[in-house]
Amino acid sequence: MTATDWTLVAATNNEILLKSCLLSSPDICSGTQVILQRGYHNAAEAYNAAILMAKTDLLIFAHQDVYFPAGWLNKVQNSIDVLSKIDPNWGVLGIIGRRDSGAVVGFMYDGTCKTVLGNEFDGGREVKSLDEVVLILRKSSGLLFDPRIGGFHMYGTDICLEARRQGKKCYAIAAFCIHNTNEYWMLPWQFWICYLAMRRKWRPQLPIKTMCTEITYWCWPMVRWNLVRAINLVTGRDKPPNKRVENPQKLCQEVLISRSIVG
Repeated sequence: MTATDWTLVAATNNEILLKSCLLSSPDICSGTQVILQRGYHNAAEAYNAAILMAKTDLLIFAHQDVYFPAGWLNKVQNSIDVLSKIDPNWGVLGIIGRRDSGAVVGFMYDGTCKTVLGNEFDGGREVKSLDEVVLILRKSSGLLFDPRIGGFHMYGTDICLEARRQGKKCYAIAAFCIHNTNEYWMLPWQFWICYLAMRRKWRPQLPIKTMCTEITYWCWPMVRWNLVRAINLVTGRDKPPNKRVENPQKLCQEVLISRSIVG
């Protein structure tokens, strides 16, 4: 895959974070179309507008706090090559997701828990939902994000379910990257608003397992999560939340070497 074969899209509100993480990724070259969406109130509107502007068929939507190591695009291309032989009509790809069983598949360093999630594998592994940290789709698929979900949460799960409704499967691929994010002490209320919107929209498909929680009819996972965190906060049982690192490139190299992937 060359620089002109794909379009990178990011909704951003932090220029320093964007430059130190996503835009510092070595595979983003001068020929790559980069669409930075600023000032949007929800991810769906930002991403749908970018789809219209994109000049390529392959679109990669990434958070501003992601760092792609050198060779990341080759990993993506290799996974697509393998998948295209068994499922040329694939819908959405991502780097971390959940299967119907609840098992997590993919390959990513997660800054919230300071650990690597998943392992290396070839091709893709079918999932029911994908985390929004990185999503990959083709413009020609006709898939769009749903603004009714609102905000900047749950849209990865939603577009996977939309793809399924169109008869397309979704997959996690092993294209390792760093998600240089802060850990939440309490998930923002906007997250739970999106949770409730997903519950309304996909009620016949409930329960739905996402990377952060499970969407159910009675919303017990939402109630339990907030209740436990509130108790821990009041009693002082929670440790201070993990913070992002200043140098994601250095962190990436250290993780890859420790996993014997490079060096």
